[in-house]
Amino acid sequence: MDHQHVIEALNQGRAEQHHFEDLEYARLTETFGGHPRGSVLLPDGLVIPGYPSIARIHSLSAGLREQFRGHFWAEEKIDGYNVRILCHQGRIYAFSRGGFVCAFSTDRLPDLLPLSIFDAEPDLVLCAEIAGPDNPYLEGSPPHIEHDVQLFVFDLMRAGRPGFLAQNEKMRLFERHGLPGTRIFGRFRPADTEALRALILQLDGEGAEGLVLKAEFDDTRAKYVTGRSNVTDIHVCSGQLLDLPPEYFTNRLMRLALFVTEHGQQGDPELERSLGHAFLSGLDRAVERSRDSGRVGHRYRCRFREHRNAMHFIAHMAATGGQRVRMAPGTPHEEDGYWVVAFERVFDRMTGTLSTALSGAIQFD
Repeated sequence: MDHQHVIEALNQGRAEQHHFEDLEYARLTETFGGHPRGSVLLPDGLVIPGYPSIARIHSLSAGLREQFRGHFWAEEKIDGYNVRILCHQGRIYAFSRGGFVCAFSTDRLPDLLPLSIFDAEPDLVLCAEIAGPDNPYLEGSPPHIEHDVQLFVFDLMRAGRPGFLAQNEKMRLFERHGLPGTRIFGRFRPADTEALRALILQLDGEGAEGLVLKAEFDDTRAKYVTGRSNVTDIHVCSGQLLDLPPEYFTNRLMRLALFVTEHGQQGDPELERSLGHAFLSGLDRAVERSRDSGRVGHRYRCRFREHRNAMHFIAHMAATGGQRVRMAPGTPHEEDGYWVVAFERVFDRMTGTLSTALSGAIQFD
């Protein structure tokens, strides 16, 4: 995409101009010129494509037959947030899925992966998931990450070139440079239903989110999640029952029902209890927080290596979150060599509804 196309996208309101310190860039807010939303347009004309959405299959046996014609690879799906990492004019940046420079991710990259890979492969773009309890965007995290955050690379691109690197080249670069990657479970065929059924049940028992399936010789991709990941999502977000669209919960209930029936888990008393607990525990927390502070929200805590990046993050949250984001007093503060940012994202409708209910006001159903 040349400079004229960038100007055209900006004039049509399909792109926005941004800066992060000395970096001037644009991000697509809508698909334009064949490039998806979230694509990044750098000053030298380089385009970093937005990461494509991956469709979901709901039935393992039927989905494999319908979507794949040949071999595919199965990798772990991580419950985190998506970033694209690249080196531009000697500096390394992490861009969010929406195309913003993520100050938090950019700041923490030296802790999360060997940056020397960009000395050997300066045009490489790392597509990765960042996950863990101390992230500033998501309420949940994988059970095996007990503190802070970790990074998992799952795809590689070359800047200025379309498509992802082939699986064998990706795995070779992972090994050569010691990149932290998602678990790769192997190469399968559509007929390998039983092997994949055993694998997804193993992941279900571990509390993992699921699988991403990637065709070997074309761009076909699909994701298939575990049953209990739906329960986990509900547990984490039930305190936002009135602030999230109803489809957030009904879609997960439908996925759970499909998973349970496909894998013969109907009538599992432990699963049924955990689903009820997922709804009620979040609502219990919401009521308690309303009693204690008069508002309902989720509290976040994340660590920065550099004070200036913490301030960049705070400014970004103020610009995008508005009154719903409340920074804790004294943020950021120094702790064990890091700058800690603590804040709360307020759920407006839950806050208002519970405040009214707990005030003693009457309500007609």
